[in-house]
Amino acid sequence: MDWDWPMFRRVERQAKRLTEMIQRRDVDTGKLVKIGNGFAYAEAREKCLNCRSTRECLAWLDAEPPSSEAPLFCPNFSLFEACKRHPGSDRKSDSGVS
Repeated sequence: MDWDWPMFRRVERQAKRLTEMIQRRDVDTGKLVKIGNGFAYAEAREKCLNCRSTRECLAWLDAEPPSSEAPLFCPNFSLFEACKRHPGSDRKSDSGVS
């Protein structure tokens, strides 16, 4: 495999941001992957790969302390909100999607 292929690096960076956003938004990944038998998760990855808000996303993810503002720029925002864990939910039930 050609690791110098520019698209490979872009895909890796986008996938990492998606995982970071899922973690930061406290998304129940078990719930996320059950929607449409995994289709919603696959679609979220596709949206992230094609996202035009890379700068906003990186700034939001890298903010210290973490931003309390909702990342409304994120094309997956509403999906992630719908899949948020409820307070007191058991994180062990999370499927660990990355």
